[in-house]
Amino acid sequence: MSVEAERFSSAEFMPPWVRYEHHERYRFAARFVKDIDVVDCACGVGEGTALFAQSGARTVQAFDLSDHAVDAARENCRDFANVTVALADALHLPLTDASADIFISLETFEHLPDQSAFLKEVDRVLKPGGSFICSTPNRRVYNPGQNLEARPWNRFHLKEYETAEFAKILGERFSRVELYGQNPVSTSRAATMDFLGRTLPGHSAVRLNQALKLPRFVFDRPDAHAVQKSGSDTVFEYDVAVCRK
Repeated sequence: MSVEAERFSSAEFMPPWVRYEHHERYRFAARFVKDIDVVDCACGVGEGTALFAQSGARTVQAFDLSDHAVDAARENCRDFANVTVALADALHLPLTDASADIFISLETFEHLPDQSAFLKEVDRVLKPGGSFICSTPNRRVYNPGQNLEARPWNRFHLKEYETAEFAKILGERFSRVELYGQNPVSTSRAATMDFLGRTLPGHSAVRLNQALKLPRFVFDRPDAHAVQKSGSDTVFEYDVAVCRK
């Protein structure tokens, strides 16, 4: 199956919580873009790119590795003169050093073969004092009971991190890392699912997690997926980080 099958697009049918999760991440990142130069890496079909442009970014340079995504992003951003969209590898962007005020890359980390090389590229592109906003699934909730070297349940993901692991690798490159998250669950529920993930065969715990989401087809709402500051009494299904040089 092509990775295109996992790309988010409002034009396609998908569970409401997937739609709300993406939109809330875009809304969160858009708070940081006014009057500055933005890189949107792994922009997908450009829905976030368009929101960043609409939110007052001075420029938005968007990149994706997919021809299909680039074509769709150009179409979705055709009304914004401050947006350019190009085909590029996240590890080798056609940008000069220190050319961006903020680098946004949402739900990209888990797809990359070399996260350290990606963070080096982010650091290269950012101006001194620049910011990096990124998000990734938290393995403890998204794929409970598995370790860092385990093959993720999601066939499109190469590696999934727990929150502490995610923060550590970001902290090796950035002097300040602020953690946020989406879809909070209690620590007791996370512990229970972790136990089930370690004891049940295969990815049974992941499938149980997905089954527990089915009532959301009726009751879900956007604010249930808002990005919020991390706390000590909850863990999140998705980690969101704001990093600064």
